[in-house]
Amino acid sequence: MRKYSLYLLLAGWSLLAASCYEDKSTLQTVEIPPVEIEVPASIASQLSVVHNSRLDVEGIRITKNGKENPEDLAYEWSVSKTENDSELISLATTQEFHEVIDLPISSAGYLFLLTVTDTTNDLKYQYRWKLFVTAQYNEGLVVAYTKNGTTSDLALVMHRQLTETYAGPGQGTIEKDLIDGHNGSPFASPVTHLLYTYDKTSKRNMLWVSTPDDLMRVETEYYEILGHKEEAFVYLPGTLHVEALLNTYQCTMIVNDGDIYETLLSRDRISMPVNGTEEMTVDNNVVSAHSAPASTRRPSTIFYDKVRGKFCYGYNQSFYSCSSVPSGAFDPGNAPGLHSIAGGISVDNATHTLLMQKADGNYALYTFGNYSASAGAPSAKLIYEIPAEANSVLGEAVSVFFSRFDPVLYIATRSGIYKTVFTAGSVVFDPTPVFTAPAGEHITLARLYVQGYYAMENYDGSASYPSNASLAWSSRAVVVVTSKDDMNDKLHVVPQINFGSGQLDQPNALVFDGFGKILDYTVAGLYK
Repeated sequence: MRKYSLYLLLAGWSLLAASCYEDKSTLQTVEIPPVEIEVPASIASQLSVVHNSRLDVEGIRITKNGKENPEDLAYEWSVSKTENDSELISLATTQEFHEVIDLPISSAGYLFLLTVTDTTNDLKYQYRWKLFVTAQYNEGLVVAYTKNGTTSDLALVMHRQLTETYAGPGQGTIEKDLIDGHNGSPFASPVTHLLYTYDKTSKRNMLWVSTPDDLMRVETEYYEILGHKEEAFVYLPGTLHVEALLNTYQCTMIVNDGDIYETLLSRDRISMPVNGTEEMTVDNNVVSAHSAPASTRRPSTIFYDKVRGKFCYGYNQSFYSCSSVPSGAFDPGNAPGLHSIAGGISVDNATHTLLMQKADGNYALYTFGNYSASAGAPSAKLIYEIPAEANSVLGEAVSVFFSRFDPVLYIATRSGIYKTVFTAGSVVFDPTPVFTAPAGEHITLARLYVQGYYAMENYDGSASYPSNASLAWSSRAVVVVTSKDDMNDKLHVVPQINFGSGQLDQPNALVFDGFGKILDYTVAGLYK
């Protein structure tokens, strides 16, 4: 129990008069017994409640002069109106608290206050908490799955390593059939892509969900479908074939049937393909993108145009083809004969990195840096030649991705995950897997884990934009999907160890199953 007996003297006392006044008060000789508030350790510092649910605060022991809850004590429970406002709303005047909380969802937290008044002596005693109001379904991993190969649904995986305010069972919680349960039926066809983002107009956390014949927006408070393809596009494309969904700076990027769309987070609908991209092609749907808000982090998007043989870049609904600059490590405006394998932010949480296969069949990493805040054009940084011994593994890859803060390339095949550590002057491929598929299972998908909100707006960690990732495993774990008989799939969340080495701690991975066949996954977050 935490004991708290801060009290505020509210009675007004007059100043003593001149020396001729005879002081007959008893203030110096009569001791006022304090009120003591003892709070269970489990709720000593913070409370959490689901939006529009009842908050129960009980087990608090309040005593005065050794007597518990004497008749001359009065109680008031109050909460701040907003996350950053000290103005309070009175909620109850009972000794225990059992009330519904309808404040907006907040991961920043509200001030929650218990005031106990000693009515005999006109003294107030207070105990305060940080109150978190969460969505019915909190942040975590959203998994798209099918159990019959025809329809599909979503599940949410919550765990203390994946959910900031999680207070459930130690092994985690899986909420399944979210679409069927809240919309009356599952998705009519298998999910192809998932992306968590935020609608700044309606202040909603949401998902983009694509299937072969639809593009939907789904809110993540109750997993209600907000709209289908007809509501998503101002002008519905002649062919709906979503090939990629990405978060970029203040935008959602959608590659549909080869066309590039980018819609601002403040807009409800997608307009036409981005002006100037009509002749651009995204090779193999590989894009390196970040959504950090700093203007010095331009461009936010880089991809390779195989037809033109040059790299292209974009920032906030503007795209350009790189000009020829032959003096750098490579010429981004004249790079024919390449093929895109993977792209992402790596090395230092700021470097755009693309894995390319060259005309001779070997592989190399092309990195970009030194962005111009005015023009946003990228410059060639370094090329890292991948050792030829990695060629066969890359040829069998089911997923290829990067560590965000370290120069590590991960290559996932059906049987295991391998690492390549690249630094200036040294690129080392390790033929020993850092993760091995369990017996009888094979890997179908692997990606770096990043916390939900951070995945959408990944601040760069500078003084101006401090990191908004609060979970220790954010950017320090890998999510792996394994399958048995292409149906009994499992989700593994594997932490990194020895940061910078690329090593994974498979024995201490979190493992979740019971989905059927996993089609895709994304994170769910709470926008702050």
